[in-house]
Amino acid sequence: DWIIDEFSRQPPSRLKPTVKNILRLGVFQIKFMERVPVRAAVDTSVQLAKQNGVNYACGYINGLLRNLDRNKGNESYPHSAKEPIKFLSVFYSHPPWLVEKWLTRWGLKLTTDLLKANNKPSRTWLRRNPLRNIPLESDEKTVIETGTDDYLFAKNFSKLLKSEIFINGHYQVQDPAARFAVKLLDPQPGEYILDLCSAPGGKTTQIAELMEDKGTIVATDLSLERLKKVAENSHRLGLSIVQLLVKDGTTPFKKKFDRVLLDAPCSGTGIIGRHADARWRKKPEEIGKLAVTQYRLLHTAFDSLRAGGILVYSTCSLEIEENEQVVENFVANTPMADIEPAQDYLTPSHQAGRYFQAIPGQQAGDGAFAARIRKRLA
Repeated sequence: DWIIDEFSRQPPSRLKPTVKNILRLGVFQIKFMERVPVRAAVDTSVQLAKQNGVNYACGYINGLLRNLDRNKGNESYPHSAKEPIKFLSVFYSHPPWLVEKWLTRWGLKLTTDLLKANNKPSRTWLRRNPLRNIPLESDEKTVIETGTDDYLFAKNFSKLLKSEIFINGHYQVQDPAARFAVKLLDPQPGEYILDLCSAPGGKTTQIAELMEDKGTIVATDLSLERLKKVAENSHRLGLSIVQLLVKDGTTPFKKKFDRVLLDAPCSGTGIIGRHADARWRKKPEEIGKLAVTQYRLLHTAFDSLRAGGILVYSTCSLEIEENEQVVENFVANTPMADIEPAQDYLTPSHQAGRYFQAIPGQQAGDGAFAARIRKRLA
C-alpha cells in the first residue's frame, strides 16, 4: 500500500477496492516474486481489471506498475534513522504502536529480527510421544524432517494428518517454545495436576506423557467444543489420565492440586507469524484489559494449589504488561507465593533468567513466556 500510494497519480482513498486489490497483486509480483516476469505481472493485472468491470482503470494500472518497474529499488520509504518507528512499521508491515513498544524495550536489532521472523512462513513443529515406539517400517521419513532437540517438523501437513504415525499417536503438533512451560512445571508420575485453560491440549498431553500416563490431570476450558480437541489428542496419543471439565477458570476449585499450569488467554503477540492479519486487529488498550483477566485467573490457580505445590503461569505474549507485571504484582500481593527462577530449571542454552521468554527471530519457534511460582508450606 505504501508503494501504491507513492506511485499513484490520485489519492489512494479515491481508488475503488477492486482497483486497489489488483494493484496490490501486481505490486507484490513485481516487488517480491522473482520468478514472475514484469511483463506477465502487468498484463495479468490489466486483464484482471477488464474481467472485474473496471476497464477504465486499465491504463492507470499499466502505467503505475511499469513506473514501479523502472524505479524498482528506489522506493521512498521513511528515513530509517530519522523515523525508525515509521520506517520499521512500513517496511515490515506492523502497527506503529507495536513497533514502538518492542523498539523501546529491545532495541533496533532484536526488534528488526522479530519483525522479519513474523513475516516468514511458520513451520509445523512436532513433539515425539515418548510413550509410543515408532514401528521399524513407517512413513516417518516421507512426512517428517529433522528439527531441533527432540522436536521435528512436518514436510507436508496434510500428508502428516493422514499418516499412520500421526493417526496412531506417535507425534503431537506443538511449537518448541511451548514446551518450556511444562518443563518448568516438572510434572511427576502419580500427581494430581490442574491444567487451567487447557484447549486444544498440546501442553496437557505433554504433561501426561511426562507423567508416564500415571496420576490425574484435570483439563478445564470454558468451551466444550475446544475441550473435545483435548479429548481427541489424548485418545490418539494413548493417554488415559486426562479428565475434562467445562469450567470458568476464575471460579475456585474445592480440591487442591500438586501442580497447576495456567496457560492464560493473551494478546498472542508471540504468534503473529502464524496469524499474519492478526497484527492489524490488535489494539493497545486490549492488553490492559487482558492483564486484569490474567490476574484473576492467577488467583484461582494459586488458590487451587496445595501447600508446597508448583504453579506455572504462561502466555504466548511478548508484552511485559501481560507477563512480568502480572506475575510480580501477584507475588507482591500474595505472601505465600515465591517466584522460583526459570534459569534454575532450564539449561543455559534456553536463555532463561528469572522468567523464560522466547522471542521469534532469536530461537526456533514462536514467542512464549513462562514463570514458576511455589506456594510456601507455611
